Amino acid sequence: VPLTVGFVSKWYLLQAAIKGGNWLAAVVVVVGSLMALVYIWKVIEVAYFKRRENDDPIEEAPLSLLIPTWTLVAASFWFGIDAGTTSDVAMSAAESLLGMMQ
Repeated sequence: VPLTVGFVSKWYLLQAAIKGGNWLAAVVVVVGSLMALVYIWKVIEVAYFKRRENDDPIEEAPLSLLIPTWTLVAASFWFGIDAGTTSDVAMSAAESLLGMMQ
């Protein structure tokens, strides 16, 4: 998902693989991303597209669950938008990993 931390790291891995001419690694990154999409699609389908079987009211989660959840959501988007702090580490890791594969 663009603007999240996982997207940035996969993007740099894909760029490094293509730049290094390692097409197998590039294909693995793309296939892995597609597999993750297929895997998570069931959650998206149930959460957004499936009708509920009953009309019982939905209770809000307790604050002890909401605070850490929203903190992690905010951190994911923050590091996705301002990827400067993590992009150097991701690029270095990608180059290191792809260097080992050659």
